[in-house]
Amino acid sequence: MTRAPLPPPSLLSRTRALLASRGLRPNAARGQHFLVDPQVRDAIVATAGVGPGSLVVEIGPGTGVLTEALLQRGASVLAVELDRGLAAALGETLGRNPRLTVLSADALRFDFAAHLGAHPERGRIRVVANIPYYITSPLILRLLPCRQLFKALYLTVQREVAERITAGPGTKAYGALTLHCQYHAEVRPALAIPRVAFYPIPEVDSTLVGFDLLDAPRVSVESPARLFGVIRAAFGQRRKTLWNALRQAGWPPAALDAALGACGITGRRRGETLTLQEFARLSEALPESSAPSTERRERRTR
Repeated sequence: MTRAPLPPPSLLSRTRALLASRGLRPNAARGQHFLVDPQVRDAIVATAGVGPGSLVVEIGPGTGVLTEALLQRGASVLAVELDRGLAAALGETLGRNPRLTVLSADALRFDFAAHLGAHPERGRIRVVANIPYYITSPLILRLLPCRQLFKALYLTVQREVAERITAGPGTKAYGALTLHCQYHAEVRPALAIPRVAFYPIPEVDSTLVGFDLLDAPRVSVESPARLFGVIRAAFGQRRKTLWNALRQAGWPPAALDAALGACGITGRRRGETLTLQEFARLSEALPESSAPSTERRERRTR
């Protein structure tokens, strides 16, 4: 009597076995939580619109669960992994596929333009990433301006961060990160992901957020640095009125009164009530003589 074939090992058991075989463990300091749910994996790939001929940059591929699914869809994958042990394991398990390139590098420092600037898919590349929570904001802010390289970003982030990214004016979650995203992209929550989809299980649920990068910024301003300096100043102390927050940031009272009056914005409002378009008008109305103090603050926060 022949025996029925054994079912394939689960992604969780595969992940544990891969880590154990190389003496690796999830690194809490690096926020390593590995995707182990096949339905969530397939939904991410489908949502990202990946198919034959696509070029995907995957940041933090970990044990390669998502990488393998991307390759099975016919995509080419540039996998950027900070953990050298995981990068080596990924190269050994999937490295025979000619459509996979694995680089051990820090995505916050990696020169994407140098590696992809001459690629024929330049401007149509997708970023797909289950990113560590602790680098979420700096990584998003680094990727958003790269429209010359990327068409879209699909990033798995903490649910609370997704709420901040997609928030509207007047809500508690609305802030500087929201406006950075609106400036560069059409943003939408694409997939709710329960915490049990990862190993080890994190303390929070996640959301896959889709960013369709705009061909040009949503608002046109003379100085984007000044625009975001104004935005940061307005949200620096959320309880302060707009007038007080900007005054503390260095603009003189007369200049503030004139700019706010020209824009039809009362200084008694708080920053969280202003739209991106209102911030753009205000930034343009503020005098050039006040811009340097704000721009110096921006450079110090980078």
